[in-house]
Amino acid sequence: MDCEQTSQGVDVTQNLTYRVVVLASTLSRSAARALPREVGISVAEWRVLSVIGSRPGISFNALVQTLDIDKGWISRTLAQLEKDGMVVKTADPADRRQFQLSLSQRGQTLHLKGSRVSQQRQRHLESAFSRSDLRQLESLLDRLQQAAERLE
Repeated sequence: MDCEQTSQGVDVTQNLTYRVVVLASTLSRSAARALPREVGISVAEWRVLSVIGSRPGISFNALVQTLDIDKGWISRTLAQLEKDGMVVKTADPADRRQFQLSLSQRGQTLHLKGSRVSQQRQRHLESAFSRSDLRQLESLLDRLQQAAERLE
């Protein structure tokens, strides 16, 4: 979609950035309804729980890098998950100043439950595309991510 420019300037609703943000917002709102209802945790908690569950022993710094979200936000979410008995922190044997993150039994149970919800949502979204279209979309998203990173 070309960005329309008029004598009054650009209509931001025609920008690719705007469309991607609106899509992300729509998907986030949907997840914000589904996860608490189905799993009993927030989207923020799910994101952290999911990454730790998929990468047992991940460090805090690697978690921050993987999620590409503010360190403070992740730290607060992690503290809540730890308080709720879902995440366990252990000292990193290679560097005692660091710690490794893993899921408790309760966290693992929620990770599996959340994974089912996530997979169901993923299948629903993927059903809008043929296999070929989906591969092309993934390639285009990769290219868009690379172009966005070059803007930084």
